[in-house]
Amino acid sequence: MNRLRFLVAALGILLGGCTSLHAEPTYQHGTVTLRSGTTISVEIADTPAKRTLGLGKRDGLRPGWGMLFIFENTGSHLFWMKDMRFAIDILWLRNRRIVHIARNVPPPAPGEKPVTLDPPVSANLVLELAAGQAEGLGLETGQLLRYQF
Repeated sequence: MNRLRFLVAALGILLGGCTSLHAEPTYQHGTVTLRSGTTISVEIADTPAKRTLGLGKRDGLRPGWGMLFIFENTGSHLFWMKDMRFAIDILWLRNRRIVHIARNVPPPAPGEKPVTLDPPVSANLVLELAAGQAEGLGLETGQLLRYQF
């Protein structure tokens, strides 16, 4: 009987220490530096789980923050607004150069299917910022950014 209690207690400890399959991922931080010297703090989305969730299920971004998505391969990386609650600017980058910008992309209305954005160019990085921040920072296609993470 004591052995059974021990096994049940051990199993409870093990299961209690496991993370949920639906737990929010933990993001590393980095910085993106503009040619002006302005820096943007970013959360790094570098795994499939982090890239899938992205900024979904959040009510906004901290001021001066964004999310940098890192892909292993250069290609056409589609983005959608699933579970988004606020508008964003989406910048596709090939290495350090901005190759496409989608400005002020709104979240879906309740009951509406999320919009999917298919950039006309290939990229290996995507930077998401609060809507209007790309314009406010003077970001344009062709500009180079530096990033550190």
